Amino acid sequence: MPELTLFVDGGEESELAEKLLKEKGFKYKRVDVSVNGLKGWLLFEYGTSAVPLLVAGGAVFVGLEEIKKFIENI
Repeated sequence: MPELTLFVDGGEESELAEKLLKEKGFKYKRVDVSVNGLKGWLLFEYGTSAVPLLVAGGAVFVGLEEIKKFIENI
């Protein structure tokens, strides 16, 4: 299993993404991008500032639907 990092902002989709990961028993690092200008860093690092954003190893999944698909296929 690759290391998972979930970028969130406290919004509804972010909360749902976290809930899905927890329900499936995934261990992940949570990063709140609504503090300290991290949303700008997200844009620089991953080409988008959209959240939720899940990084799994070298793969990036943007938005709740992509994260759901990733979870279903693991």
